[in-house]
Amino acid sequence: MGVTDAAVSDAVYGSLTAEFATAKGDRPMTVPLTPFYDPTREVVVATAAPAFAGKAERAAANPRVSLLLHGDDGRLHLTGRAAVRDGDPEANAAVVERLLRDEPPSPKRAAMTAAADFLDTRLGLLTLDWYGLRILIEIEPTGVERCPVDDVGATVPAWPAGDVDAGEAATYDRAVATLVQDGWPRSWPLATPTVRDGRLRLSPPPGVSPADGQPACVLLHWHDDDLSSLEQRVVRGRCRIEGGDAWFDPASSVHLRNRSVRDRLRFVVDGKRRTRTYFAERGERYSPWPGLRTLVEW
Repeated sequence: MGVTDAAVSDAVYGSLTAEFATAKGDRPMTVPLTPFYDPTREVVVATAAPAFAGKAERAAANPRVSLLLHGDDGRLHLTGRAAVRDGDPEANAAVVERLLRDEPPSPKRAAMTAAADFLDTRLGLLTLDWYGLRILIEIEPTGVERCPVDDVGATVPAWPAGDVDAGEAATYDRAVATLVQDGWPRSWPLATPTVRDGRLRLSPPPGVSPADGQPACVLLHWHDDDLSSLEQRVVRGRCRIEGGDAWFDPASSVHLRNRSVRDRLRFVVDGKRRTRTYFAERGERYSPWPGLRTLVEW
């Protein structure tokens, strides 16, 4: 793959978050998530709560996916084929706990262990028991390469056309662009995002060639060291080629924020509602109350 397996596992262990890209036809979607590594099977494991199963559903529909990982030596771009495991979300949660226990000591392991410990408290069970359930996305690597630039610490300008005002822009320190190339989602960091006439400069790396009118996705996000506060915006639109430069023309955006008490309350209420809907669509009923975390067939 051009990079050693050890470099991939080290990058996964060092990635509190990574940018995960899927594609529906020629339309990409990129979201942040926390990756894990299974050394016995040499696969990267991404997860999703049933309340936010969209990333898993997209990977199931098209198993060609990609990840941008954060290694000590910079970013790695990994492509792979995904297999989705959604048959037993509680058993999947136990798999994630095992993978976390087997990781070497790191800030990521400390942060995720603290989050897992909170889920076992009375307050955690009352508010976030639904979040502990997991869908697994197992990614078998097919290729990996080093990124020539890194966007960590990037300064994002105000971007009204992308629904990003100056206050929101000032919070972001990561910016990633994605398009579909040769049938695979291809992401790259935007180290110095620039906005002109409502469009964002894409600055593609060597080997990435956007076409005029091609669908693309831009992910802007930030988080603190333990993921207790975070914010992200996914902007979808199309590439525009002007004077030899590639620009991104936004069409729609989705915003998620977890910074205030109101944000957290909204997250809990919305998560419980989405979880009930997820299991209802599968012909199952889920009880979100402590001590009753069981699935019952209808």
